[in-house]
Amino acid sequence: MAALGRRDFAQAEREIAALLGQPSLPASERAFLLNKRGVARIGMGATQEARADFDAALDLQPSHAPALTNLGNLLLEEGDVEGAIARYRAAIAADREYAIAYLNLGVAYKRSGRIAEGVRALREAQRLEQKARKEARALSWPSFRRP
Repeated sequence: MAALGRRDFAQAEREIAALLGQPSLPASERAFLLNKRGVARIGMGATQEARADFDAALDLQPSHAPALTNLGNLLLEEGDVEGAIARYRAAIAADREYAIAYLNLGVAYKRSGRIAEGVRALREAQRLEQKARKEARALSWPSFRRP
């Protein structure tokens, strides 16, 4: 996954494909990897292959919030705002703590002219991000030191 973080999408695709070649992967891990490969493929401009990866992830795990969100992103880019909203809402139903889905839902609502709903979704995304940062700080090394 380091290659994906470096935005070396071709290398990430190769590494993830190798991992997906392992026959004994649990469905949840396979869905995770398919979604990540889809992200790498988006970075490479291979939109149709990415869509196939996101769909395959959802075949394995229909409530995989990241894949639902990524499909929503593709729909939004294609101009299907209502389709994107439906995917983002499905992602939120699958994982109420998935801030990215709220953020993207807010963008889609604003694009469709539903400003009040967009603002609510964006505020929820911000709240969840602040909560995640607070939890991460609580787990950091200094919190384990004795006074």
